[in-house]
This record gives sequence, C-alpha cells and structure tokens, in this order.
Amino acid sequence: MTGGIVDIATATPGEHIDNSYFDSIGLTDEWIRRRTGVGARWWMDPDEPLEGVGARVCAPLVARHRERVNITALIVVSCSTGGKVPGIAQRVAKQSGLPTEVLAFDLNAACSGFVYGVISGLSLCPSGGAVIVCAIEAMSRLIDKTDRNTGPLFGDGASAVLIESRPEFREHRWHAGCDGDRVDLMRGEIGGGIQLDGMAVYDRAVRMMTDTVNRLHDNDIEPTVVIGHQANSRILQKIRDEVDLGDVEFVDSVQGFGNTSAASIPLALGACVAMQSIPPTGRMTLVAYGAGEAWGGVSVDYDLTDALARRGS
Repeated sequence: MTGGIVDIATATPGEHIDNSYFDSIGLTDEWIRRRTGVGARWWMDPDEPLEGVGARVCAPLVARHRERVNITALIVVSCSTGGKVPGIAQRVAKQSGLPTEVLAFDLNAACSGFVYGVISGLSLCPSGGAVIVCAIEAMSRLIDKTDRNTGPLFGDGASAVLIESRPEFREHRWHAGCDGDRVDLMRGEIGGGIQLDGMAVYDRAVRMMTDTVNRLHDNDIEPTVVIGHQANSRILQKIRDEVDLGDVEFVDSVQGFGNTSAASIPLALGACVAMQSIPPTGRMTLVAYGAGEAWGGVSVDYDLTDALARRGS
C-alpha cells in the first residue's frame, strides 16, 4: 500500500492585516495587488508560542483518527521558529495528544518545506498506518515591516495534513533538487529582515516549478488540482501558462494569505476544502521553490471526503 492525504486542519491566529497597513510607507492596495496578488495577510502576536499553534492544527487530526489508525510520525516544518535547540516537534507532539512512541522531528527547507515534508512523510508511512505533516510559519517575525520590497509579501499561519496508507491509493511520484550556489538569492533571520533578489527569484521560481510539474506529469496520471507555493499570483499564472495540463485547476489563494512560506500550500489546500472547490477524491500536485535554493514537487492521491463533508455540515 502507498500513502495519500486524507485530512487537513488549518489555523490563522493573530491579527488580520489588509493592505492599508502599508499606506504609511507609500504603498497602495492597488499597487500591492497588481505586483503580487496579495490583498491581506495574518500576523501572529509576537509572543504566541509556535508549538501551541502547531498543536491547534495537529490535535484535531489526532483526535479524529487515533482510534482508527496508528499515527507513527510527526514532521513539523518551519523556517521561522527562531530557536535552534531543541526543535519544536516534540512539544507539538505532546500538546497534540500523540503518544511518546512517535517519531517527531523538525524540517526546514524554507518555502519548499511542506513539499519536502510530504515526500518524507510518504516514505515513512507504514502499511495501514499514518503520518502527520505540520507546517507552522510566523514570517512576520522575520520581515522588516517598513521595507517596501518585502514588508507586504509575507504572512503567518499553520496547517497540518494526515497522510494515510490505503490500498486504493496509487503510487506517488516526486522530484526535488537544490543549488547551494544560489543561496544568496533569498535569506533572512529573526530580527534581521528578509533580503531577496526579486527578479532573479521570480525567474528561477517560474523555471524550476514549471520544470518540476512537467517532470511529474510525463506519464498518464494527470492531476485533479495543482497547488504551487503561494508566493506571488504572477508566478502562479506564469507556471499555469507554461505547463500543458489542459483545464486542471491551479489554486491561487495569495490574495487572502500572502506568502506564508512552508505553510502556503497546505493553507491553500485548506481554503479549497473550506470553499468545497475541489472534488472529494483525486490526485494533487504540490510544487514549490524557495531559499537554499531548494525546489521540489510531489504528485499524490487524496481522499478528503470526510473533511469536505464536515465543512458542508
């Protein structure tokens, strides 16, 4: 048996910030939307513990499924935790109600983190078992909010998915890569702001994500939905124009969340569930590009019938 995505939970704690926040630095709502697609974002309270936010999205998955399936691993993905040692995966596991007999670890691949987490989770998912992949980002703690180039781009949020092994799921496919020679294209530290080479990042993101989607779909299995890293609506539209997948839905939720780094793809998936805009079952392609530089994609089956039913009720 192979794994697929069977449940999801999301959270956007904190303050809802629309584009009027940036009037003071001379950026209008029209300008921000035209250049990036971002209309608003959520910023957490600076003192909000990220492990608590992670537990808010993991605990519902644990509560709904632990009597039915054995959850053997928790992967917590983030580039904005701040601390180095210890990580937060073990604290998220405890606060989520997972047993002590669970593999739990942190993963940081910047904006590609969730894709890397799903690839890793699929490889760890035992026959008849399950794995949780949780992305938590507080990008508002990294950015300089007065920086006209990066301040309006980023938001915060968290989401977790349950990967379960089922006989009906088809084999997943993945492709990933990295180029350490381009590490300076994007960089950032807590309190130090984020620096990026905007045009170079745009070009590389389009090129690497387009190539990844094409590599994943050089066979007969076409996706039901494609969810790219939600960094910029212009990037997403360019990728859609470049790949040959017919009328497959390409999700764009940049308007409501901004760039939430590793959390952007699962937050976008959660928005699809909330709006009931995707079929209950199918195959999704998740693709990302981020700092490092690191990129990757995974094509995986899903069954979100129960999640969509909960939303509908």
